[in-house]
Amino acid sequence: MRMPDTHPQQTELPDSSDNEKTEPALLRIAEKPEEPAQPVTSRPPAEASPMTSPSPRIMERPGTIEHLAARRLPPEIDANTPEIKQQLARLRTEITRLLTSLRWEGASVEETAKQLIPLLNVGSIQQWKPILLPFLHEIDRAGNFIPVWLYIIDQGDPKDLSPQTNPADTVEGRARRFAVLMLGYHKTITTEQPKAIGFARQIANQNNAKSADLARVLGKLVLDPNLSMYAAQALVQHETTSAMQALISALKEAEGWAKVDIVESCLELKQEDFYDILLAGALERVNGLESYVAIPLYRKVPLERYLRGEGKVSLVQTQQAALIVHHVLQDSINPPIGEGKPQPSILQRPFPELAQALFESTRSNPIWQNTVAVHRLGTLLGRYWTAISRGELRDPAIVDPIYQTVPMMPEVERWMAGPGRDVLLTTVQAKPGEETLTPTVRVLGELREPRAISPLLRHLETTTTVTGHVQALTLGAMCDALGQFADRRAAPVLQQFLQRVVAIDRRSNLPRRADNLPTGDPEIPGSIVYASALRALGLLGDQSALNDALRAVNDFDPYVRIQALEAIKRLDPNGEDPRSRQVAREALNDPRENNIRVAAQLVQQYRDNEARSILQQLIETRPTLSGLAYETLRHLG
Repeated sequence: MRMPDTHPQQTELPDSSDNEKTEPALLRIAEKPEEPAQPVTSRPPAEASPMTSPSPRIMERPGTIEHLAARRLPPEIDANTPEIKQQLARLRTEITRLLTSLRWEGASVEETAKQLIPLLNVGSIQQWKPILLPFLHEIDRAGNFIPVWLYIIDQGDPKDLSPQTNPADTVEGRARRFAVLMLGYHKTITTEQPKAIGFARQIANQNNAKSADLARVLGKLVLDPNLSMYAAQALVQHETTSAMQALISALKEAEGWAKVDIVESCLELKQEDFYDILLAGALERVNGLESYVAIPLYRKVPLERYLRGEGKVSLVQTQQAALIVHHVLQDSINPPIGEGKPQPSILQRPFPELAQALFESTRSNPIWQNTVAVHRLGTLLGRYWTAISRGELRDPAIVDPIYQTVPMMPEVERWMAGPGRDVLLTTVQAKPGEETLTPTVRVLGELREPRAISPLLRHLETTTTVTGHVQALTLGAMCDALGQFADRRAAPVLQQFLQRVVAIDRRSNLPRRADNLPTGDPEIPGSIVYASALRALGLLGDQSALNDALRAVNDFDPYVRIQALEAIKRLDPNGEDPRSRQVAREALNDPRENNIRVAAQLVQQYRDNEARSILQQLIETRPTLSGLAYETLRHLG
C-alpha cells in the first residue's frame, strides 16, 4: 500500500491564433487519404490491463477511477432493439432542432450547449460511443456543432467530486467526453462563421473564413489525465500528419494516465518510426503506472533488437527496453492458478526468445536495468516451474514457453549470485538518483545481500529531510530492504532517522483521518517514510522499537496507524507490555475500518477479555463491523 502520487497539470484550450501556425513534418509519417469517418472503437480492456491490482496511491491519482472503469468490458448495446431505435429517434429530433437553431436562427453557442448537455446523458460512454458518435456525425457532418463541443469541453468537470466518483458518470462529465470524441470526426474548425443566409453572401464569407487545425486543440487536451483517453482516440481517428505530431509532441511532457493513453495511441498508429521515441521516454513521469505503459510496448515493439543493441540502438533505448521487460515480468510474477485467469502479459509474445536476448545482453553489457530484469526473470521461472510441478498449471500456452525457458535457470542463478549482485552493489555505492536507487535497492533486499546493509545505513544516516514524493519512495524502499536483511544493527539507525525526518509529535496532534490523504497533500512523503520505517522495525524485532510503534498508533494518517499496529503484533506478540493491550483496545474505535480489523486480530492474539465491552459497543454503533466483532468475541471464549 502506498500513498497517492503527484497530480498532472491541467490544460486549457489553445487560442485560435496558435492554431494558425504551421509545423514541420515529423519523421517519415505516411498520411492516409481521407476516408469516410468511422466510429471510434474501444480498445479491448484486457489489452493493457496489468494483472496486479493498483495500489491505493494509484487509485487516488487523477483519472484512475475513469481509466480502470473503461478497461472493464461493458455489455454491448444492440442499436436494432425497438427501445434503442425509439430513443435515437427522439434524440435525432431534439438535436436536429438545436442544430437548426444554431445554424439558421441565431441561437448562441452557450444556449445550444446548455440544451445539448442533458441530451447526451444517454448512459455509459464505453457502451454508447460506438452508436452515439456516428449518429451525431450523421446529423452534423458539416461540423456546425464544433464551437458547441469546444464550449462544453471548456466548462470542465463538476467541482468537489469525491475521489471515488467517476466524472464520466456525471451529466456534465459525460457530455464533455462525448464532445472530445466528436472532435475526432473533424480535422479543422472555421474561426469566422458566415452569418448571412443568401447563397452569394455565404460564398463570400466562407472565402474570408479562417480555419484552424483541431489536432492542436486535441494535442493540449491529451495532457489532461481526465480527458487524455478520449483526446488520444480522437487524434488517432484523424489519421493526419498533424495529429501524429500532436501525439509525439505531447509524449514529452505528459505524465500519469495521460502518458499511458498517448503511448497506447502512438502504437495504434502502427508507425515503426515511432518505436525509438517511445522507448526513450515512455517510462518517464508514470510513477506507479509503469505496467500500463510497459505492457502495450512489450506486445508491439521488437524489444530483442533493442536489448541486444543491434544497429543504431542507443544505450538509453537498451536501458528502457530492459526496464519494460522488468515491469512486465513483475506484473506477471504470480502464476495464474485457477480457472478464468487471463494469460500472463509476459507470455503474450514469444517468451523464450526474449528471455534469451535479455540474458545475453545482461552478460555482455551488465547495467542495473537489465540486471533487475534478469532477477525478475529468475523469480518468475522459479514460481511458474513450481506451480507446473505441482500440477497447478496445465495450460499449454503457459506450460510450453516455460518448459522452453527453464533450462536457462542454472545460468541465471549463477550469474545473479556473482556478477549480478556486484552490478547492483556498484550502482548503490555510486549514489545515483532516486529513479535508479528504488528498483536496485528493492532487488538487493529480495536477494538478502548483506553487503548492501552498510551503504543503505550510511544513506539514511546522512538524510536530514524528506523533500518530495520520489525521494520518499526511495527512502521507503531502503527501509523495507533493511527490514528484509533482519540485521538488528539497522534498528537504532531507523529510529534516529524517524526522529530527524518525520514531525511525529505534530502529526499525532492532528485529528485522525478515516480516508487516505488526498492527492498532492504535503504530508504524503512523511507518511511513506514513517510507514516504511515502522514496517522495517517490526520485521527486525528489536524490542526497543516498541515505543515508536505505540506512539505511531496516534498518527493522523490511517496508513501509518495500520503499519504501527502490524509492527506491534511482531514486537510484542504476547502483549506482555500492558500498553500494547491498551493500544489494541483503543484501536477498535479507529475511524478507519481496515485498522479496526487489524486491531481485532491483535485483541485475539492477546486474548484480551478486557476488550469485550468495546466489541459489544462496536456491534451497536458500527453495523458493518458487527460480524468482525462477533467473531472476535467468539475467539475470546
